[in-house]
Amino acid sequence: MIIRFSQTVGLALAFVSGSAMAHDGDLDHAFGTEGTTAIDFGGSATALGLAIAPDGKIVLGGSYDGGVATGNDFAVARLTYDGLPDTSFSFDGKTTVAVGSGAANDSSFNTIVQSDGKIVVIGEGPDTAVANDDSDFKLVRLNLDGTLDTTFSGDGKAYVNFDLGINNQDRALDGVQLANGKLIVVGSAEVTGEGTDFAIARLNADGSRDTSFDADGRVTLRFDLDPMFKQEIASSVAIDASGNILVGGVAEKGAANTFDFAIARLTPNGVLDPNFGGDGRVTIGFDLGGNLDDELLELIIAPDGSIFATGVATDNGYDFAVVKLLPDGTPDSSYGANGKVTIPFDLGGTNSDTSYGAALQADGKLVITGLVPTSATDIAIGLARLDTHGLLDPSFGFAGKKVIPIGTTAGALRSRIQDGYLVFGGIIGASPTVANYLAGRIIIDTIFDNGFD
Repeated sequence: MIIRFSQTVGLALAFVSGSAMAHDGDLDHAFGTEGTTAIDFGGSATALGLAIAPDGKIVLGGSYDGGVATGNDFAVARLTYDGLPDTSFSFDGKTTVAVGSGAANDSSFNTIVQSDGKIVVIGEGPDTAVANDDSDFKLVRLNLDGTLDTTFSGDGKAYVNFDLGINNQDRALDGVQLANGKLIVVGSAEVTGEGTDFAIARLNADGSRDTSFDADGRVTLRFDLDPMFKQEIASSVAIDASGNILVGGVAEKGAANTFDFAIARLTPNGVLDPNFGGDGRVTIGFDLGGNLDDELLELIIAPDGSIFATGVATDNGYDFAVVKLLPDGTPDSSYGANGKVTIPFDLGGTNSDTSYGAALQADGKLVITGLVPTSATDIAIGLARLDTHGLLDPSFGFAGKKVIPIGTTAGALRSRIQDGYLVFGGIIGASPTVANYLAGRIIIDTIFDNGFD
């Protein structure tokens, strides 16, 4: 199951030199060291969150394994626009935060930067390292210098518990800041008799629950595609021009750990919007073969209100997968095959090409980022670009796809558009068992083939 973000990586650090000719899909050698920057926290760390600050700085968030003494902690790094460690942030450009006490394992899955530049790191974890301690939504907010913001929940750390049954394992996977400064956070909550449901919380700017949102700041919703298998997990959130809340993730169907894309739209008050999919909910299955497991990992709203949902679809292993919906939730028949596109790389090994992130260019082209096995032991950065009709764009990489091997294994997990570039965050390694944060910048707007813009 991809959406748990539990893929284990064995990595080695190396950099590739590029051509003097710049093309769309190439690393931008003006960024970091020949296009990438690795950040070493001194232990295994994976950057699952990426955000661009208002001043153009690049923020990476994720988790750091501090060992048995401290467990997993939240970890944040900030780079300058050109990919160098920002020494105005915690002296060396990086910091870690223990959220739970002692050796509690805290896992961060996404990061946002507020309009004032403050950083919110989103994840989950128990309060203590005591066995079977339940997990809550956990958020940490940092000041611009990397210190904890004590105006946020008193100590810079906010918890949201749903505690609806079973083991009360509640997990936050994504979030967004609203125009009024409030935060929407989404993930999953265990519910007695229902497996896990989509879980949505709205917080005030100070980290407290917003009681004007469904009375207590919390909403759960379910799809129930199968009477027996009921795991439903929200992995992405976006806000449309009307202030409606789009929540994307997966809903289990037919067998354990077999999912369809699942998207819900809520009004600003937290009520399902019947103008979307008839009852506020839409599910999409690719069902190409194998175990029929299709998982949504990123949700993007275009300026015209159309919706892009990206992730993976099972065929020969996983393939990159994209769905485009019209604003009312119906598939856009002008895009791909009735709104659906799959992109296989199938270069070796398991052929499980996994897309974790995507970014929409101003011209409507969509860039999808992920990890692509190239052999039984090696994994490379995988990128693909689709044109406005859902076709691979031949002006990008080779026939619309680009593979960038860096050492034994590397991956681009999240991505954002910045000027004429795609900035990505992900993983690279220091040893076969230790991963470091990775950031890179890809050229996506080359006008001339000789590299001059």
